[in-house]
Amino acid sequence: MANTLRIKRRSSGASGAPSSLENAELAFNEVDDVLYYGEGTGGSGGSATSIIAIAGPGAFTTLSSAQTISGNKTFTGTVIVPTPTANTHATTKLYVDDLVANINSNISNVATSFAISSDSGSSTITSGTDTLTITGGTGLSTSISADEVTIDLDDTAVTAGTYGNANTATTFTVDSQGRLTSASQTAISINAGQVQLFTEEAQDAAATLFTNATHSGVSVNYDDANAKLAITNLGVTELSGTTGEIVVSASNGSVTVGLSSNVSVSNNLTVGGNLTVNGTLTAINSTTVTVDDKNIELASTASPTDSTADGAGLTVKGTTDKTFNWVNTTTAWTSSEYMDLASGKSYMVDGSVVLSNTTLGSGVVYSSLSSVGTITSGTWNGTTVGILYGGTGATTASQARTNLGLSIGTDVQAYDPELEAIAGLTSAADKLPYFTGSGTAALADLTSYARSLISSASASIARTTLGLGTISVQDADDVNITGGSLSDVTISNTVIDGGTF
Repeated sequence: MANTLRIKRRSSGASGAPSSLENAELAFNEVDDVLYYGEGTGGSGGSATSIIAIAGPGAFTTLSSAQTISGNKTFTGTVIVPTPTANTHATTKLYVDDLVANINSNISNVATSFAISSDSGSSTITSGTDTLTITGGTGLSTSISADEVTIDLDDTAVTAGTYGNANTATTFTVDSQGRLTSASQTAISINAGQVQLFTEEAQDAAATLFTNATHSGVSVNYDDANAKLAITNLGVTELSGTTGEIVVSASNGSVTVGLSSNVSVSNNLTVGGNLTVNGTLTAINSTTVTVDDKNIELASTASPTDSTADGAGLTVKGTTDKTFNWVNTTTAWTSSEYMDLASGKSYMVDGSVVLSNTTLGSGVVYSSLSSVGTITSGTWNGTTVGILYGGTGATTASQARTNLGLSIGTDVQAYDPELEAIAGLTSAADKLPYFTGSGTAALADLTSYARSLISSASASIARTTLGLGTISVQDADDVNITGGSLSDVTISNTVIDGGTF
């Protein structure tokens, strides 16, 4: 700790000076905050003849803090009283006079004030000039100049222009004060449901077109109750087709369709019912075949077996056929080509991954591998590997060390962090190893003088080596210095205390 010098002091009790002080001795009373000085040497025992107050707010007037001063005070020179701030009372007649004079000089400039009421509240305006400006509520600015009143309305959000025509409907928005705040127009779009009796009128008009006309072989009646046309076939004209066309034969009320020979359809053909093809070969020459069914059956017979399914599958024509077929002799799907899965896909058996791009599935626990490449990770759970093959021939670390001739305490020194720290140092002349912490070490210089001090047989020999006199063996609390003088003395960690009064 630093040196401390304390003067005599009193922290509680009575105010005032101490009863006695030595000459030039200081004392501070914290009760009344006064610093006292012992003056003169005429007292008994060399004490001060008088004790005077020399400092402290309790003895002298302060410059800034509030303080009560009693007794008459005489000042010479000019006394300057600062002007009070806005939050203080006038304390001098000069301040009051200046304030009154300032009010009188400005009272003629006070303008007449008016109050008006607008939709934004009460607004105060000022007159006294040739132009009177009144600002009202939102969107209103009024000025009066030379007996003329001008009202300027703020622009609204409505875009100037003409709204509404034969094809559009116009929509306006008006606020509670009758002001137009928005306008828009929308194209007229009316569906049949929005027009009363539209469907009925349309049906009647369409029925009239049919029932008022003459039809050959067709009778048409309009059923208004059920809103439908009743059409009766009175007879169908027979159509004779040529080769490759459809033949239609007719009798009253019925139609028979047949084929004269092979039929070729050059346009789109939609079959609403089932399509059955009983020929030997079905050839499709389109670019893309789209089938909505989820399942395609191959080798479908009345009594299907594995033998009838043999060879069924897909064949893609190339330089050679690329096939994917069911082969009965192998009871498996067989591919003539490589199988290449997309990135991130795997082979699975019974819902479990057995092979991915880089990993065998965890369910693959048996194999007949005779050689492997470089193994970079994994867990060996097989039998022990002998020393001849790079193993230890053991199942425990202790047995492995014994097999390798590395038994701790017998063949090798047991591991110790302190020994490792010492072993990690680089030895050199006149160096001494020492520990810098737990398990850490370093080297220190060891001179011949230090070695002679270490080799001292007793404390007295060591003190002689160090050149120490008799003062080195004195009691620390009772040191006697006899004779001589002290100069340039540094006293560390010393407290000099004057005590209390």
